[in-house]
Amino acid sequence: MSKIKHNKTNHEFYIETPEGKILLHYERENHALNFSHTFVPPELRGKGMAEQVIVEGFKYAEDNNLKVIPSCSYVKRLVIKNPDWKKLIV
Repeated sequence: MSKIKHNKTNHEFYIETPEGKILLHYERENHALNFSHTFVPPELRGKGMAEQVIVEGFKYAEDNNLKVIPSCSYVKRLVIKNPDWKKLIV
């Protein structure tokens, strides 16, 4: 797994690559994180890298007693595949 970073100022979890950032952007809404947008450079799509940053986002939310609002359609699809995350959903 690549090194996932968390930039609280920019509200993003990301992996830096030569092709660009693999990114999960969120907004903080009281005691919840609204996972609103993911991005993967075109040449890296289909390799599960967006899922890595989303997993890290959910770990962060759980470790910090936060809920998740899955606004991004890709995040919503992953929640369906990961029933353990449903307890974190607002």
